[in-house]
Amino acid sequence: MGKLEKVKELIRPGDVINTIGEDVWYKPWTWIPNKGIQLYQRWLFGRNSSYKDTHTTMYFGDDKVFSTTYPKAKWETLEHRVDMKFTVYRYAFSEYTDEHIDIMYNVAKDLIGLDYDVGDLFDFMICKVLGYDSVRKVRLFEMSRKKFVCSTSVRTIQEKLRKSLEEKGDLTFKRLFNTLNPDKWSRRKIEKFERTDVEMTTPAHYANSLWFEGEFKRVCGWQDFE
Repeated sequence: MGKLEKVKELIRPGDVINTIGEDVWYKPWTWIPNKGIQLYQRWLFGRNSSYKDTHTTMYFGDDKVFSTTYPKAKWETLEHRVDMKFTVYRYAFSEYTDEHIDIMYNVAKDLIGLDYDVGDLFDFMICKVLGYDSVRKVRLFEMSRKKFVCSTSVRTIQEKLRKSLEEKGDLTFKRLFNTLNPDKWSRRKIEKFERTDVEMTTPAHYANSLWFEGEFKRVCGWQDFE
């Protein structure tokens, strides 16, 4: 049984797939953004964290992997993502029902075709310089509220599920990355923390959810199939 077949046996709809961009310096149009993402995530979570992931997608089916990448959000195949250095993460506190998957899938379907927001990446860097690591206080380069980067679009899908259920009195899901783990952060950081804005969600938030409440657990990754 090959790697793809093994992953298919493990992965479930609603799972998050993170990948590490393997770019080279002589392709600066991809190398620079990915290095910038990694530097920001290393600053946020530390050198001993999983800070190298540069892209976040959501799995709905083998040919329905939701991905917001330049220039527009689109469907990809699981095979395409598994060919990279990938890790699969699953929501840890509750299992998704068919209703939950339907809600998230419909949100993802509505996002297909929307433009990728390159400006968000520049604003991440400015927020880093100014010391804003969880609340979006800078919007210098954002061109439209209808544009997303990869991890913010996945987080948007998840938060839309939460809000849709809350409107019916169902409190199954909590807002993600909303509570800091005191074993991972300084007291000063915890005292200053308000929330993690959707727009400030990075791929490393999923990889380092133990820095919060452990909302996501690792299912498998590329290292398991070496």
